[in-house]
Amino acid sequence: MAPVSLVIVGTLVLAVLLAALLPGAGVIAGSAIVLIGIAVVVWLLAAARSGQAPSEVAAQTEEQELLGPGGPDDPRR
Repeated sequence: MAPVSLVIVGTLVLAVLLAALLPGAGVIAGSAIVLIGIAVVVWLLAAARSGQAPSEVAAQTEEQELLGPGGPDDPRR
């Protein structure tokens, strides 16, 4: 849970810095940074909740099935 809180604190610090340095753009950019931070937190929580390692997910991908000469995947077509 420490990385999640670190992301949240980091986004808040960046939002405050932007608001201080660029008063006109601080609200918009600060809001965007906070939304990006929230999206990252949700993504990390969803990845942790899945219970699968990234290597397991990659191993479960299906092999490509080529359609042969003249098909839609033929580079010479």
